[in-house]
Amino acid sequence: MRIAVAGSSGLIGTKLVQSLRSKGHTVVRIVRVKADIGKDQVGIFWEPETNYINPDNLENFDSIINLCGEKIASFNPFKAPSQSIRSSRISTNLLISRIISKLNNPPRYFIAASAYGYYKASNIDNNLITEDSAPGNGFLSQLAMEWEEASRFYQTPYTKIINLRLGNVLDKKSIFLKTLSKLSKLKIKSIGDGEQSWPWVSIDDVVGVVEFIINSNYLEGPINVVSPQLTSAEEFMQTISRKINTKGYIKLSSLIIKITTNNLTEKILLNNYPITPTKLTINNYNFKIPSLKEAVNEYL
Repeated sequence: MRIAVAGSSGLIGTKLVQSLRSKGHTVVRIVRVKADIGKDQVGIFWEPETNYINPDNLENFDSIINLCGEKIASFNPFKAPSQSIRSSRISTNLLISRIISKLNNPPRYFIAASAYGYYKASNIDNNLITEDSAPGNGFLSQLAMEWEEASRFYQTPYTKIINLRLGNVLDKKSIFLKTLSKLSKLKIKSIGDGEQSWPWVSIDDVVGVVEFIINSNYLEGPINVVSPQLTSAEEFMQTISRKINTKGYIKLSSLIIKITTNNLTEKILLNNYPITPTKLTINNYNFKIPSLKEAVNEYL
């Protein structure tokens, strides 16, 4: 298959491009810097800020994938959400959606990254969140809704749209995992009350899910890309502590998190998101790393 990937230099994009090419697919990177085309030998230049991309360069692809998006979380309490957090997601999706609507030979799939922040956090322990659950009202939810709406803003009748509602992605280079590992070394046992669910997924399963989608030709709409194992914040910290041979006994209160992080990080760490990969389960996706213990052993 011919596959074009925007955001190919990030954590997910790098691993995805490598995996797709290893399976014999032709992968073309969509890049912002023309010099990067030379390094890769095959590439498409675009400039989302000015809405520029040559439409002819996107003809005859089986799938177009957009993984663009500036990092959201920060442990700097004074760092406010920047305009680039929105533009890096919304303008890129809008541009690709518009181009696809005009192509003579559009792709079967337009797969765009999204995030679990789309959902309203749950206040009920057993109230599981599926792809049909309601969105929230804050900045993270509004951002995710606009992000997804941009991917289907233009009419693309011959292209199925997928929105990957990603959990916290775990990998050897994952900032989320590295940060929690550092906290474990400081003897932190839990964050907040420790009972809130933290949705997560291994980098291997993110890649596996994308490959599963492009080979399916029937999946469509939002997909929760999260592990089937619901994991509380305290379980998360304990699993990491066991791996690095330390024992936590300090609880970071919600107040400390609110003081030491920005508002978006606070929501990510303290809100309860018991999210299930309902669509993937129904469609018999076989998770490569379903348990947190396996993931921690693999990436730490």
